[in-house]
Amino acid sequence: MKFKQLQALKKRAYTAFANGQRLDVPLQDASRLDPITLAFVGDAYYSLHMRRRLVDTAIPNVQVLHLLAAEFVSAKVQAYIYRQLKEKLSGEEKAVCQRARNAYSQAPKSASVAEYHDSTALEALVGYCVMAGRQERLAELMTQIYTYTKQYCAAKHGEKV
Repeated sequence: MKFKQLQALKKRAYTAFANGQRLDVPLQDASRLDPITLAFVGDAYYSLHMRRRLVDTAIPNVQVLHLLAAEFVSAKVQAYIYRQLKEKLSGEEKAVCQRARNAYSQAPKSASVAEYHDSTALEALVGYCVMAGRQERLAELMTQIYTYTKQYCAAKHGEKV
């Protein structure tokens, strides 16, 4: 998208948001939303969930909370979790993940391209459950994600789960 087009869309978005309205685009089923948009929502939900879990541990130092949160929501850890979960997903969930893995996005320097694609798939899956209103499935997934994050932590940092 060219700069002028982006600026025009941004202006329309500000107006729509300020007026509590939708842009003039057709409604879509959550499974058909852009996979990067699903990952955008999933990333926020995932991060908040992990931060709440960390706060529940009663860690008294916000710097330690931040360091652990940054590690646990990193592409590297999310890719590990996705690889543990992917065989347990439904056909529709696998399709959402596959579209997200195939979507164009630029990998950060902190993760390999494969890790970044897998982490994007996991974030899109979480975002899909949020946007589709699948609260029960979302709770199941977040429980599994928490369990796998603890396993990762134990393996990486030598602590028993």
